[in-house]
Amino acid sequence: MRTLIPTGITMNNTGLLPLMQALDSLFPIGAFTLSNGMETYAQKGIVRDKETLAEFLSAYLYALPTSDLGFAAKAASGEDPAMLDQLCTASKSPFELRNGSEKLCARFIKAESALGDYPLLKSYSESISSGRCSGHHCIAMGLFIADIVADTGTALQMYCYSLLSAMVNHAVKLVPLRQLDGQQALSCAAKNIPDAVSKALSVSDDELGINGFGFELRSMEHEKLYSRIYIS
Repeated sequence: MRTLIPTGITMNNTGLLPLMQALDSLFPIGAFTLSNGMETYAQKGIVRDKETLAEFLSAYLYALPTSDLGFAAKAASGEDPAMLDQLCTASKSPFELRNGSEKLCARFIKAESALGDYPLLKSYSESISSGRCSGHHCIAMGLFIADIVADTGTALQMYCYSLLSAMVNHAVKLVPLRQLDGQQALSCAAKNIPDAVSKALSVSDDELGINGFGFELRSMEHEKLYSRIYIS
């Protein structure tokens, strides 16, 4: 029986399965509680249908190489986690985004520590406990990718897809939209994931933290919403 592998995806039997588990939407780190500003976009009617969701995903993906995807790429490539941590903390201006990232990181490290021995994650955890680092999920994900010796490009594509998929999941519930509408928007955006990963792998340290102002403003506005479903 032939095994069909999607074009552009490199199989690595050392790290593929642990990574799939870590990126599963059911992995118990509480990611489902964070909309990362999507709730505000839906309430304001900016994301209101399949077309506007596709526009949102395109803009979100455009910013990822210099934000979470870029930090994960740098961590996976061996850059100093403490330096990346400081940059990441400074770049996340909205309190909820910063706080949410730290909480996901803590839960992610706790869960993975119970599943295996990951030296880089353990070292990062110790830096967080000592107060040297704040702890951010994207950096922990990059270190995890390095720990499991997964193909970096493939792993980052999977991580990027998980970020977009989470946004679609929130939008479908909030607007609301048909599941098929969400998947069509996701399919359209996912075509540009390889290019986003390529940019993330080549981004300079000085470019890290260049985020979309609109995303940050909507996240800040979320803190003052009259009623909220999500905690960010």
